[in-house]
Amino acid sequence: MTIVFGPLKRSEISLAAELATRAFDDYEYFTNWFPDKQERNRVQYSIIYHEYKANFSRAHHLAAKVDGKIVATAQLNAPDYKRAPDLSYVLHGWLNIYKAGDRKRIDDWLAMDTAAGKPCHEYQKTGPDIWYASSLTVDPSAQGTGVGSKFIEFWEYYIRERGGRQLVFFTNSKKNLDYYVKRGFEVFDERTFDYNGNRMGSWSLRKEL
Repeated sequence: MTIVFGPLKRSEISLAAELATRAFDDYEYFTNWFPDKQERNRVQYSIIYHEYKANFSRAHHLAAKVDGKIVATAQLNAPDYKRAPDLSYVLHGWLNIYKAGDRKRIDDWLAMDTAAGKPCHEYQKTGPDIWYASSLTVDPSAQGTGVGSKFIEFWEYYIRERGGRQLVFFTNSKKNLDYYVKRGFEVFDERTFDYNGNRMGSWSLRKEL
């Protein structure tokens, strides 16, 4: 299996959002807020698609391909990353996410997502060479094949080539947490989120590159 790594093209944003929707379908990160599969998939796709569109020129969007097919994607934010202003989100169709599902649950999810990412965002401000990975998705068809591990190795190379010395991100999956710890990441913040009687863990991790 030959894996090719490189930048994600703007024309591939929709494919990346479809991949992420498949990959995150059974994650507590979404299922606790959107138990109905059809609503969950609509919301997942809409949020990811419009997030990528609004910030495409501001972040580093990477892809892994096998035989020309995208099997993994990631968004990396450099130390000088600035989130797109609210107007840019609106112009890129962000308000359409509210057509995908219940408005209150969407707002509750967005508030949780902001809180879950806060430790990493605050930590990134403590040094000039800290990068943040805001997403990593591996297509279910490619999970367990080594694509994820090789993709993370590519991240680390990509970041070092641009002067980065640390990488931070968070996960809400205990299984994924164990995987990252084995790859040399350490937990620097741990918290939980409760919603409708369901509890979810959230772990922020960092690694010296």
